[in-house]
Amino acid sequence: MKTLLLTAMADTHYVVPPTSLGYLAGAVRNAGHEVSIIDGTKEKLTPKKLHEELKKINPEVVGMTVFSCDVNVVAGYIKAIKAFNKNIKIILGGPHVSGVEEEIFENFPEIDFAITGEAEAGFPMLLENIQNNKKNYSKIPGLIWKEDSKINHNPSYFECDLDKLAFPAWDLIDPRTYPRAPQGAVFRNYPIAPMIMSRGCPFQCTYCASKVVTGQKFRKRSVENIIQELELLYNKFGIKEIHIVDDTFTLDRKRVVDFCNELIKRKIKITYTFPNGVRLDTLDEELLRLLKKTGCYAMSVGIESGSQEILNDMRKGLTLKLIKEKTDLIAKIGIDINGFFIVGYPGETKETILKTIKFAKKLKIKRAHFSSFLPLPGTESTRKLKEQNKLGKTDYSKLFYSDVPYAPDSMTKEELKKLQRRAFLEFYLRPKIIWYMILEIRTLDHLLSLLKRARDYAFGR
Repeated sequence: MKTLLLTAMADTHYVVPPTSLGYLAGAVRNAGHEVSIIDGTKEKLTPKKLHEELKKINPEVVGMTVFSCDVNVVAGYIKAIKAFNKNIKIILGGPHVSGVEEEIFENFPEIDFAITGEAEAGFPMLLENIQNNKKNYSKIPGLIWKEDSKINHNPSYFECDLDKLAFPAWDLIDPRTYPRAPQGAVFRNYPIAPMIMSRGCPFQCTYCASKVVTGQKFRKRSVENIIQELELLYNKFGIKEIHIVDDTFTLDRKRVVDFCNELIKRKIKITYTFPNGVRLDTLDEELLRLLKKTGCYAMSVGIESGSQEILNDMRKGLTLKLIKEKTDLIAKIGIDINGFFIVGYPGETKETILKTIKFAKKLKIKRAHFSSFLPLPGTESTRKLKEQNKLGKTDYSKLFYSDVPYAPDSMTKEELKKLQRRAFLEFYLRPKIIWYMILEIRTLDHLLSLLKRARDYAFGR
């Protein structure tokens, strides 16, 4: 079947290859179907432009990844698709679908199907059913479908053996065609490719939707499988830098050591970073030195708060003392650090946020990301807020780090935005941090991307 996979046009400061759709395209190809990918953000895909693309491709099926902040854009795409050809089957997947589950048909009544969890197994099975006009839906993993007035939902599926999956269809998301605006704000070399080397997160952070999307069980690709993909990117696409976008890459220490040793053995000269973050409590000096030796020059780490009380409520599993010790150690090794922080978590006060700002400035980190708390669908924090009647109707378009979709009882949304702006300005308007940022600028596009981030922090989108 002719299948088109889409990501929505997002108002974001980074534009990177959508690896999730790359994996899905690989599975669709393996099942014998024709597949195309349009990255909506990269192509600035308006509904009108989508209509023109539909005329060129003439797909029978359109699959879309949906993030919660993209809901309004996706609604526009759905109308454009059905206006072009009402017989095109529309299938939604991605984080928003996994978070809201059956409610997805309330958000998008015109769609045909949705899939929760990982779709590499279920999506090709659904294509076979559509192609052969079958309705054997009960065995398709994660499928949500309507039957008369009833909505049915099969359990989500998470592949245990990641080596079984086809590599992403890199020819459809060629990293060389993407701008120099990386997810982690900085880069050393170009072209850059994101890579997923493991899936799933066993930790219990209350604010995080990761386990909703990829499950709680940590699943890992073999080092050999990872190196095969890395050599493909290195040799065929000329990739010089890798951004490892796992949630818990360093959870299995031996595997990390084996990966680094293979890079040395095969003389693969690349740089790499961890823009999604690594757990501080999984790092030690020997491991950090090996990472640096093999090309790691920067990593993001989840710190979240400068208040131990808030960290405990988040079920983060870290102490302020350990955070300080580990960030000092990373800095000593010579790896740059970006700290992730959350402001406005339920129960926070102005005092706890000021503690976070003060703590961030004391740490040896070069960058800091002060995100407003996002009540993401499917998370424990969001569930509790709903149970306490503290969360009204969610404006999904506001579920973005620089917007303020929620404020704790002790302050207004306007007051929280001022505190977020204060955190950004106090951290970055220091001579040493400004100097670091100047040294990291690589191109004019990169500078413009950084300025857009700064604008979003200070004034919102």
